[in-house]
Amino acid sequence: MKNIKYLLVLLVLGFLFVSCEESKEKEWKKLYGYTNEDIVGTYSFSKVEDAFDALTEGTYCHICNDAQVTISASSASIIQFSVNCSNAGFHKVFEGRPRVNDDDYIINIGGTSLNNHPEYGLTAYVYENEQGDIRIHGYAQHIEWIIVVNSYGQEEYKIKSKTNYYFDVIKN
Repeated sequence: MKNIKYLLVLLVLGFLFVSCEESKEKEWKKLYGYTNEDIVGTYSFSKVEDAFDALTEGTYCHICNDAQVTISASSASIIQFSVNCSNAGFHKVFEGRPRVNDDDYIINIGGTSLNNHPEYGLTAYVYENEQGDIRIHGYAQHIEWIIVVNSYGQEEYKIKSKTNYYFDVIKN
């Protein structure tokens, strides 16, 4: 009888542990088909513990746990997406259509370009939890180009470096 009670307690604890892990994973879901109204607002650091787990900070990878993001609508389909990472000394405003198709959860906006070679870009993923909170996880990218002469004597643009500024923010 004692063994059965012990086994029952272990089963209940195991179930609770698995249930907590599942709910943690399912807390944030991709927000497919978001609208400008869904994402417009001000955002600050999410404090999600594992937001940057796969990243190692370095010269070309900055983790912006102080990120401030502001999104405003310029029109029905165009937004301005401002990223401020003061610890990394980075601030950039991106303007454009955030989604390529209507059933997407990604914000993807290019920046200014150098002879049709983009100097900046923004990629972010829109999430929502059961409470209706909006979270945006992504990065702004600065691309440096150099001109090289190929074997035919022609000038070509080559990427010198890409610097990513990662953020994970929740709408205030």
